[in-house]
Amino acid sequence: MRIYPEQLLSSLKQQIPACILIFGDEMLFSLEALQQIKQSAKQQGYLETFQFNMDANFAADEIFNHFSSRSLFSDKKIIILTLTKTSKENTAFIREITPLMNEDILLVIQGPKLNNQQLSSVWFKKLEALGVFVPTLTPNQQRFPAWISQRLKTLQLEVSHDVIEYLCLHFEGNLLGAQQEFEKLALIYPQQKLTLQQVESNITTHCHFSLFQWVDSLLNGQQGRSLRILKQLRNEDTEILLLSATLSNEIQKLLKISYKKNNIALEQLLEQQQPKLWPAKKQMLRKALTRLNTRQFEQLVHMSAELEIAIKVENSPQSWLLLERICHAFI
Repeated sequence: MRIYPEQLLSSLKQQIPACILIFGDEMLFSLEALQQIKQSAKQQGYLETFQFNMDANFAADEIFNHFSSRSLFSDKKIIILTLTKTSKENTAFIREITPLMNEDILLVIQGPKLNNQQLSSVWFKKLEALGVFVPTLTPNQQRFPAWISQRLKTLQLEVSHDVIEYLCLHFEGNLLGAQQEFEKLALIYPQQKLTLQQVESNITTHCHFSLFQWVDSLLNGQQGRSLRILKQLRNEDTEILLLSATLSNEIQKLLKISYKKNNIALEQLLEQQQPKLWPAKKQMLRKALTRLNTRQFEQLVHMSAELEIAIKVENSPQSWLLLERICHAFI
């Protein structure tokens, strides 16, 4: 069963499931989910916690012993398995221990965001059927204002629309930093309606973006946002070759689809993409393919090639300027 992070605590109060799957890239949600699990499980008799990293040399025998040895006098326990990435070895082991799950063990498996293929895998589907799956994903740009408003309301703080906009601008991509600053504001101005001046003078900005958010902003045609993210990535010393390669790959994919869409319906082409696209990704590609024509994509491919030469061959100081030009042309 799939539930969202804000539903987890109430679900745990009703019943502790056999297993809980926590997968996603938002650290704040993952940390909060794990804390809620430990606190609720302890109240229901799970007094011991054992944590294991499922890396290349994970402690298979020790984990297996926890599942295979039971005693009338032992405490209930939480077994937490952390996957930095899924592999044949660790998923095969998970399939092996799944039949050994019992009422004295709460199995928690946490890791990064899974793709559609991983979400449909045998090991994951089996465990999801036995317990709950909590996707800890970062709210998108549209949902972020509502998330901020809800968090501030929980801290008994009121804010205007201007304050929400200001906080969105300064904390997008870093929910953990945002929550810390919100808690600080609640201590300084308990149960108050915050003014923009109060917020500006008391918070430390923690804006952080990924290169994928940058690409998404380009696909959506958000010029100002794309340039703002690019500036932030540059300030964080993000490798320009990585940005160039990621964007070039996306442009070439769009050009291939653009060549075909005169003969095949766009929706059909998007459905045929491998790996299978998320609905949100389809929508972004659809926007780009509607906004730009084949000739413009060909020009973007040419500009991307120029940028690659400037980076790899010429080591040109103008590389960032060329990348900005591509951003402008993409819109």
